[in-house]
Amino acid sequence: MINFVILSEGRFCLQDILHCYRNGLYASDWGVLQVLLDYLLFAILTYAAYNMYYYVPVGDRGNFREDGHTICWIAASLVGGWPVLLFSVAILLILYTVEMLKNGLPYKPQNLLLFVIQAVTIYEVSHLLTEDVFSLYNPLGIFPAMFLTLCITQLVTVAISSWLFRVSLRVGGWKRKLLKFNLIDSLYLSLYFVSSAYIETLEIDTMQSLLMNGTIMCALLGLYYWRTVGILQTQRVQAKILEVEALNLQITQANQQVLLAFASALEKRDPYTAGHSERVATYAVQIGRELGLSEKDLGIIRLGGLLHDIGKIGIPDSVLIKPGKLTAEEYDVMKQHPVIGEELLRGATLDDLNAEEREKMLEIVLSHHERPDGRGYPHGLVGAEIPLFAKLTAVADAFDAMTSNRAYRSAMPIEKAASILVEGCDTQFWTPAVKAFLKTLGQEALMEAAPTRTAKES
Repeated sequence: MINFVILSEGRFCLQDILHCYRNGLYASDWGVLQVLLDYLLFAILTYAAYNMYYYVPVGDRGNFREDGHTICWIAASLVGGWPVLLFSVAILLILYTVEMLKNGLPYKPQNLLLFVIQAVTIYEVSHLLTEDVFSLYNPLGIFPAMFLTLCITQLVTVAISSWLFRVSLRVGGWKRKLLKFNLIDSLYLSLYFVSSAYIETLEIDTMQSLLMNGTIMCALLGLYYWRTVGILQTQRVQAKILEVEALNLQITQANQQVLLAFASALEKRDPYTAGHSERVATYAVQIGRELGLSEKDLGIIRLGGLLHDIGKIGIPDSVLIKPGKLTAEEYDVMKQHPVIGEELLRGATLDDLNAEEREKMLEIVLSHHERPDGRGYPHGLVGAEIPLFAKLTAVADAFDAMTSNRAYRSAMPIEKAASILVEGCDTQFWTPAVKAFLKTLGQEALMEAAPTRTAKES
């Protein structure tokens, strides 16, 4: 569309059309028809650009509608000056008004003001860059002029939109997304201008020139269309990924709730152990907090405490709820519940734990009956071989067992259970865990009164 009448400064002017028409300069080459067709092409380009849009999320305040009208307006400004730019702006305002009325949407004057500011910015910046900095007659100046005009226009759009719609500029993501495609949009515009300029060097009639310009315009629309399709497809894929992640999280949480409910129901097989896992989890978290562990670690400890006895599902009732003391053979069966629990949970999806955190939780289930002196089960680990979280849970588990009623005995007083923990330091229990727990119970004096021990592990 460089076929517009070009003035000395290189731009089309409506007054020159009238001057040339009155002096018969268009009589032989369909000049008036050419101008009208050029306007028609810009009307088509504006319509297509407005309807090739996507939304950029702006925090929790809604979406910013991004379409191709800025590209169209830059081309209009550089090819035809203010008359063609004004024409394109008018077409866009009509399209905007029709869309609002058709869909029953609120008509926002802020958008009209934003359009006007964009048009003024495009006209002033594009003219400044092409007249004082670059030249449209120099192919090397076309691309930087387009790119800078787009960037400056988008920056002004971001600033004005933030002011008009009360959106903080500190909301991350949307500004970067708005500027992301300026580079390729500038390439499209540069291709258009270079191709149009090349047509002017050919000795062809007006109709051929119009057809070639129309072909270039269609190619430009095609490029922009597929760019927009790519953006929309990417957004759809990202939305689906978020949906799948949300669904996976729901499934994970539901799975965990089922396991926790299952563990709670398992305890109800024996009325004497009801609530045991919840109390063990609470005690173990208290110990961990006293030792200065992070909240994330405390969450792992709590989950492990809630599920530490889930392996008892594989223990027969004749052993699990036997009212008297277990025989050696029955005790061997009971000692398998940590292994059963670890194997069961290893195949389950739990919370949002990563691989390392998941292993720490499973260590609680598998090793909460291990002892520093190596006489624990199921693997007879010694001292530092026992995982930290399991050592904390072992103290909590033993204390709750001693202070709860059983079929074969009554609950011990807290002071007596605490004394047994002190006596078991470095043999059955990890001393730092016992010290931390006694502090939470207000029984630290028991540890101070105990005989000095030589720790077997740090």
